[in-house]
Amino acid sequence: MKKKVLLSLLIGMLVALFLNGWTSPALAAPKKITLGFAHIWPAAHFTQAKQFTSYFKMVEKATKGKYTLDIKWYPVGTLLGGVELYDGVVKGIAESGTSSLAYTPGRFPVMFTLYVPGAAPPESAAAAARTVMEFYKKWNPKEFSETKNLYFYATGPAWLHTKRPVRHLDDIKGLKVRATADNVEVFKLLGAEPTSMVMGEVYVAGKKGIIDSLISPLETLQAWKHAELFDYSTFVPHFYSSFFWVSMKWDKWKALPKDLQKAFDSVAEDAAKEAGAIWDYYQVAAMNFSKKKPGGHEFIRLPEAEWARVKEMTKPIREKYVANLNSKGLPGEEIMESTGTIMDKYNKQTYEEWKP
Repeated sequence: MKKKVLLSLLIGMLVALFLNGWTSPALAAPKKITLGFAHIWPAAHFTQAKQFTSYFKMVEKATKGKYTLDIKWYPVGTLLGGVELYDGVVKGIAESGTSSLAYTPGRFPVMFTLYVPGAAPPESAAAAARTVMEFYKKWNPKEFSETKNLYFYATGPAWLHTKRPVRHLDDIKGLKVRATADNVEVFKLLGAEPTSMVMGEVYVAGKKGIIDSLISPLETLQAWKHAELFDYSTFVPHFYSSFFWVSMKWDKWKALPKDLQKAFDSVAEDAAKEAGAIWDYYQVAAMNFSKKKPGGHEFIRLPEAEWARVKEMTKPIREKYVANLNSKGLPGEEIMESTGTIMDKYNKQTYEEWKP
């Protein structure tokens, strides 16, 4: 009799809970978190369409379905420019975002060491992405303390895109090249006329004849339509590789649930690795795309002996940068040496290809 009474009470409790709207936590709908994200590419660029879309899905998966991220995208020109973006995140104009370290070179002296010509030439975006992550962990520079750093990634090797072939270093003389802050000195040493500008200005500058060459990764040939401007591309990894930060405003970060913060942290390494694979995929895709255009597109590798010349030529640039680091109370020589050591390690590895 007692068993029947207990069973009846249990059934009654379950019915009451159900009628009052109780559901199992496992079946609860995910909580939506809105996050603004500003970046430096067009909305259709693979960084938004593939890389960061996948990254935020990665974070959601790490929460085991507890949260869903509602991303408010702010592509290039819609909220902040590349140069303004880091300060924009610090001030909360953008809740989170990404941009190149090259756009604010003096702001990140330790991380910018990876850009110094001849210091850490990468063979691929995968190698560069792993390098920048390890380099950041090794030195943990205070320069990123104003935001919550989420992860880093890289474009991979640089190519010099031109209207006439560059088969030797001497062929660079006289070029009007769109450069970045880190390789202006190299081009001056080679007799070129470097001009710094953000990527969004390159197409018009090329059309108007303001520049006749560009240093960038291969993906810009397709994603930014630069294959329409240039017919040749020469591999110049010693000149630069571009690295990118992904950060969030501290106030926004602190307002996130602790388990969601943990999810962001847990996927950082995988996000960097996937970004490297994605960037490598689109380098190859851009190369194949450019080869198919009317008249084709030629891809050139300089003779191996030329790189020894570059290494020697750029030595004063590296020494100057070491002195700059030392003047800030940093171990300049150690920091500079570590860039090449770490990059060399990852250049020797092989990586799994990404497929869309």
